Amino acid sequence: MSYSSFIKNIYYPITQKIKGQNVIKYFEELKKNEYKPIEELKQLQFRRLKYIIDSAYRNVPYYQETFKQYSFHPDDLQKPEDIKNLPILDKEDIIRNFNRLINRNYKGKIYFCKTSGSTGIPLKFYVSNEYDSWDWASRWRGRSWFNIKIGDPEVAIWGRHIHSPIKRIIDPLKALIRNTLLISGFEYTKQDLKKYTRRINSFNPVYIYGYSNSIYNLALFYKKNNIPAPSRLKAIFVTAEMLFPNERALVESTFNVPVANEYGCSELGGFAYECPHGNWHVSIENVFLEFIQNELGFKEIVATSLTNIYMPFIRYRVGDIGDWIDTKCSCGRTLPIMKLDFGRITEVIIMKNGDRFSSKIFGYVSKELFEMGKHPFIQYQIIQNEPSSFIIYYVPSDSFKQEDLNIFSKLVYKYLKTNQIKIEYIPVKNINPDPSGKIRYFISRLKSEEITGT
Repeated sequence: MSYSSFIKNIYYPITQKIKGQNVIKYFEELKKNEYKPIEELKQLQFRRLKYIIDSAYRNVPYYQETFKQYSFHPDDLQKPEDIKNLPILDKEDIIRNFNRLINRNYKGKIYFCKTSGSTGIPLKFYVSNEYDSWDWASRWRGRSWFNIKIGDPEVAIWGRHIHSPIKRIIDPLKALIRNTLLISGFEYTKQDLKKYTRRINSFNPVYIYGYSNSIYNLALFYKKNNIPAPSRLKAIFVTAEMLFPNERALVESTFNVPVANEYGCSELGGFAYECPHGNWHVSIENVFLEFIQNELGFKEIVATSLTNIYMPFIRYRVGDIGDWIDTKCSCGRTLPIMKLDFGRITEVIIMKNGDRFSSKIFGYVSKELFEMGKHPFIQYQIIQNEPSSFIIYYVPSDSFKQEDLNIFSKLVYKYLKTNQIKIEYIPVKNINPDPSGKIRYFISRLKSEEITGT
């Protein structure tokens, strides 16, 4: 028996049983749904939507009060469009009503999560065991479209806990047991890349998953140094940012495999997966999506999770712009198709020496501040006008201290691996949203040729 077979048939089922999860069962259900008539899938989705609304009404104090305020009863949900009679949920609502958003009668297993969010301010929330099972099942369905199976060797280029010496050792070991080679998405010097390519080719993965910009830098290094791609590689899955067309073409030609996007958010999980024909299919079994036009004409993504009854997010403002695509995919799958309207050009950090980093680094800076017990900002926004130079606008919190700026700078130096950086801090009373209505924590104003290197 190969190690991949051991993971799929023995290790994974055992760990699923210990955790009380049903990923494999739900994955098989989702696979059966791929080619069902869309009306049948929408009926399934509506039943789940009614269930989550009813559960929130019966068990969640925040929604009990909100439904009363809006004169809404679960029986009023006669068709999907009726959900528009409820208000949109913002991150600020979650922060202010954290304890009141919890299902007081839930008895199952839960997981604590946190994210930096689009404002850079950490957001805490809980997810249920069922949510986690459906989320992973949906992810495996998307990967299966590229003939990827549970247990296949994976290289994960992700945000490791590089500030924690213990996790720096434990996390890679735990990953290897799962047949995953874990690589930091932030440590990307030439020395790091040289080491990574040796490890990746020795590991010989079937697929790679991680930050788009990190994978692009990896592909550049492979190409420039004429390093052969792993021989078993079937696909590369990217997330967090969008690749430029020329970047995607370079990654695909360098590794000689297709690139596919995964889209979602930490609060709701992944819910859109790109198929081999280039369309983003939505897992409507797990999420109910709306595209709400704002006063500026942009359609904002508003989502309701259908699987997290412990801390349900109903009509949650995701912060991105998109819309439905009313077309049938040539792959034959009937799952509806969506598009995103945002450019990753604003999400890349550029240094004077040519190094490029994902702006997600600033999210990890925020997380580390959070874990240090420091909350110096209500909001902040980072503007890059020149390579290695940043202006940081911040709204100070009640606990703000001047020394917090020095701590923030030192964390930036650590994550960007240099102190040859210019940082100007400017306190403000508030930070205005961009035309889409989203407050972005990082904005690049560099010319496109500086970002793409052309």
